[in-house]
Amino acid sequence: MGKPSIPTHPKGETMKAVVFSDFAKDSSALSVKEVPKPFIEKPDEVLIKVHASALNPIDKYRASGDFEQLLPEEYDTSVLGYDVAGIIEEVGEEAWKSFKVGDEVYVRIGKPLKYGSTAEYAVSRLHDIAKKPFNISFSQAASIPLAGLTALQALRKGGVKEGSKVFITYGAGGVGSLAIQIAKKMLKASYVCTTASPGAATELCKKQGADRVVYYRSEDFEEDFDMALDTTNEAGKMGKLLKKGGKIISIAGPPTLEAIQQENSNPGLRTKFFLFSVKNRAALKAAKKAGGSWDFHFVVPNGKELTEIAGYIEKGDIVPIVDTESDSMDDFKKAVDKLWSGRSTGKCVIKIV
Repeated sequence: MGKPSIPTHPKGETMKAVVFSDFAKDSSALSVKEVPKPFIEKPDEVLIKVHASALNPIDKYRASGDFEQLLPEEYDTSVLGYDVAGIIEEVGEEAWKSFKVGDEVYVRIGKPLKYGSTAEYAVSRLHDIAKKPFNISFSQAASIPLAGLTALQALRKGGVKEGSKVFITYGAGGVGSLAIQIAKKMLKASYVCTTASPGAATELCKKQGADRVVYYRSEDFEEDFDMALDTTNEAGKMGKLLKKGGKIISIAGPPTLEAIQQENSNPGLRTKFFLFSVKNRAALKAAKKAGGSWDFHFVVPNGKELTEIAGYIEKGDIVPIVDTESDSMDDFKKAVDKLWSGRSTGKCVIKIV
């Protein structure tokens, strides 16, 4: 049996969205189409008029089919994206006490991902949403939710606190550039070291607050870190960098079964077999040898944490980095192709309005 179609709007209303119905390793499967406009189905939901949507590596994995066994698409046509910045157009019965029509908000859309974010409208749950920082644009705000929440949650999961020494791979990336700032400004880490290529990427990392930037291809080094954030599936190499009792937290590479269960409450036998087969034994071994631990983290949408981050953005302590911005939905391939290339620094954003 095939997958169901996106539910039809009660009034038959539609919207434009960037969608895919087939999988492809490049952007060829993506197109702009008319699809049913989302609508509020539960009292804790809000309808958002999207002004900007940001892309993340998970969007590439979804559109390529790489995640289909682990996190299958719900409908026969999928709307790209998780990150939204926009203006509330309608509120559910339980949402009006916290938000009102006209509020500027930003959010990482949570499960179930009914419609995606790269569209004219999106629906999200009340508890996932936060007010947009007043001092940045919608495009800058859209660049924050998934990457910012991932960085904050992973760093906290790794026990980062005031005085901690932290290692972050690829500090010029979407998560890495925010993780440097969050570790230093929000969590008060005393020392942050990251990896980047020479030139602009290294200068970006230093600007974000990194105390040391290592060129990962030619510079061999050892330091004692309390926590290592693996954004590049290199956890197996990080054991020598840990203090005894230190933690490695990965956000890339093979996830743990527990992480998948967080996203999908009933992973099938094939998924369990896959995870057993590709289990990150190198990461586990490296951490254990150092007297530490390794774990994987999938981001959890959280409006309260986005509100925390917004406070630091409004004070100027955290600055979003936008690498590439498509000027309209029809120009989506500009941002998509840059992210798909793997050569972006910061985030790639699609302007909707």
